[in-house]
Amino acid sequence: MKHPQPGLPCACAAARQAARVLTQFYDNRMRSSGLEAPQFTLMMALDEAGPCSQVELGRLFALDKTTVSRNLKLLERNGWIEPVAAGDKRLRRFALTSAGRKRLAAAKPEWKKAQDQLRTGMTAEQWEGMFQTFRNITRATQNQPD
Repeated sequence: MKHPQPGLPCACAAARQAARVLTQFYDNRMRSSGLEAPQFTLMMALDEAGPCSQVELGRLFALDKTTVSRNLKLLERNGWIEPVAAGDKRLRRFALTSAGRKRLAAAKPEWKKAQDQLRTGMTAEQWEGMFQTFRNITRATQNQPD
């Protein structure tokens, strides 16, 4: 079987590869904190934005309902988030618990080490360009007709 070349001109394949290696990179560095990168990201969002619904978190990170639900259930089961009252009884909002805030605080130094290590492998222009490219991809794909 012929293996595809690393330079395969497919945006989807290249993005999936980058996402996998980045997630593994952060997961490996944050392992001692007990959080994985997707959990850390959701907890950071709740810490910064306050209580959010599953729909709001999905929109924020362009995640499907199943992915958000699976991660929220895990965080809730671990006691790091809890449902909080919302104006609309049909809507469940989630907030960090005190245990969640402690877990997040413990993970932040490991996340920062991962950020710093990744950043040292790039120039300042590449680092900023990476974020701009990610924003451009998100915008371009969300503005396409189905």
